[in-house]
Amino acid sequence: MRITGRAVRTFFILLIAVAAPGVIFADDTTPSVRLTVGKSAVVDLGAPIARVSLTSSDIADAMVTTSQQLLVNGKLPGTISMFVWERNGTLRQFEVVVQRDLNLLNEQIHRLFPGESIDAQSNGKSIVLSGQVSTKDVAEKARTVSAGYVDKADDVVNLLKVQDPTTANQVLLRVRFAEVSRSAVTELGASIFTSPTGINNTIGRVTTGQFQAPGFDGISYTKQSSSFGSSVASADGKFTFSDFLNFFLFSEKYDLGVVVKALQTRGLFQSLAEPNLVAESGKEASFLAGGEFPVPIAQGTGGNVAISVSYKEFGVRLNFTPVIAGDRVHLKVRPEVSTLDFANGVLLQGFRIPALSTRRTETELELIDGQTFAIAGLLNNSMNTTMQKIPGIGDIPILGVLFKSKAAQKDQTELVVMITPQILQRNSTGVTSTLPRTPEQFLAPMPQEKTVNPLAPAFTPQRPSFSNPSPSSSAANPVKATENSNPKEKQAPAKKAASNAPEASPTAAAAAVSALTPASHAPVVVAAPAPAPAPGAAPAPPADAAALAPASQTATAMAMQPSSSVHPMTADEKKAFVRARAEQEAAQKAEGEAKAKQEEAMRRAAKAQAEQQKADAEHQAKLAKEKEKEDHEKAKVAAAEAKRQAEIQKNHQKALDEAAAKAKEAQAKYEALAAKGQKQ
Repeated sequence: MRITGRAVRTFFILLIAVAAPGVIFADDTTPSVRLTVGKSAVVDLGAPIARVSLTSSDIADAMVTTSQQLLVNGKLPGTISMFVWERNGTLRQFEVVVQRDLNLLNEQIHRLFPGESIDAQSNGKSIVLSGQVSTKDVAEKARTVSAGYVDKADDVVNLLKVQDPTTANQVLLRVRFAEVSRSAVTELGASIFTSPTGINNTIGRVTTGQFQAPGFDGISYTKQSSSFGSSVASADGKFTFSDFLNFFLFSEKYDLGVVVKALQTRGLFQSLAEPNLVAESGKEASFLAGGEFPVPIAQGTGGNVAISVSYKEFGVRLNFTPVIAGDRVHLKVRPEVSTLDFANGVLLQGFRIPALSTRRTETELELIDGQTFAIAGLLNNSMNTTMQKIPGIGDIPILGVLFKSKAAQKDQTELVVMITPQILQRNSTGVTSTLPRTPEQFLAPMPQEKTVNPLAPAFTPQRPSFSNPSPSSSAANPVKATENSNPKEKQAPAKKAASNAPEASPTAAAAAVSALTPASHAPVVVAAPAPAPAPGAAPAPPADAAALAPASQTATAMAMQPSSSVHPMTADEKKAFVRARAEQEAAQKAEGEAKAKQEEAMRRAAKAQAEQQKADAEHQAKLAKEKEKEDHEKAKVAAAEAKRQAEIQKNHQKALDEAAAKAKEAQAKYEALAAKGQKQ
């Protein structure tokens, strides 16, 4: 084979020499020229050069500087082949390997990350980072620094391994958002009116128009004559009320009435959110407790306008980025609370788009482990006051109160944000290791007597049943049937007993079956044909009589039969009977123990259920007591508030009575002056 291989090789060399007589390879080895990107190398061949060829000019190029030297320039990372032909016809092949200059990168990494084992290597167009670092943050920063030495950041292959941290690198942030909104509304106004028939045939009404005043409807009257100023003979009409306001008074005697709007409203709204977030050091975490509302967006122009829907978030939001520095935590937090504002919303093509009322803050700070800082003072105060009055008479002291109305509304909202960072140790359980308790039981446990055992697994091999033996069967068959309850353990002894047992009659086999059968079942005896009686021997009893006899009598009769008709039990059969009886007793004992254990488990379950019911009853009683106490406190506060309101109403009524008395006095003076003027 060696001679044949050498002959073939010699033949191919001669063939190449004939095809190209001017080409002769210098040797079989291929030298390599290693360059870095942006640098050059001089290759001295030691012989005159005819021409040069490279497989890719994008990786490197070559230029003949002298008759025997080449200048190779590295452009991009990669590996190519360079062929050089000498003037004497010799062909030389070089492998040009262009790599990145990573010395500067390694120096920069070692200077920026002292103590870290990081090595940068070139792999084609990529940079491979290998070694071991202390944290993920160091690995990410090293990758970012290496990205400046490649065209794309994806060309950096990060194979850095992070050491098992000895310190904590996770932060639990406990945040509390507390929002308190207060509102107060005050409304005061009065309207004076006459009856539909008027006072002395004169109808009148005084109102500022801010609150709805009674009106008149269906007014009709007749006069004594058609002359101007003639007396009214009869009049009729009715009131129309849209709102009785808070106070309504009408005197049928004087045909004069008044409605008063006097209302004070106080509102209080509290909102609290307590999100707990866990984030890794240097990673951002966010939290949102709220929702999203749809916003329609028109797309297209002209008649091809389509409405699409996008969703905007609202509610309680928190974004934070923790960075652990020893026992301190550098935090960048951005809490935000926004609510829907339908009052300032817009209505666009049938869509009601609400506005957003937002309170937002953003800050960076540094805290120690467990230290709390608060962001407060996010106040929003608004006040709206409207007053309407009748010119002139509304400016009269005391009396002018009846001819003016006023409505005032004050709103105040305050937001407080408290943030507490906590450094989680490696063995920390986090916020809590237990689940919250539920107010009531989800599903009661199922009673034991209402449950059943599960079904047996599918494809389970059944226990072999015993069949009546044929006359040719051996007496060991019942032994084999008994021992087949555990085939793997008893198959070999059963086969041995069957092989050693002599032939038995059907009557003996039936006796063996009756010995293995519980006493509650009547034994079945299969009788064999009786042999011819010996001279002077008593005839054998008939088979029917033996079958119909009781079990005890049948066994006695079978035991008393002559040896010619009943075969005596062998030693193996006796052992099998004893073993079967022992197994039966063991099974009954195991069944009794299982039943006792089941009863004990049921008793314990009933006891546990009773204790649980007792605990639930005590808990419900405690809750009822606390609720009763809370209701009592609320009733007490409500009584105090009612008393205060009654006192305010009393003072207000007193002021109205005094104003009415003064108005009546002024009216009397006015009438006196008018009467005096008429007399003059």
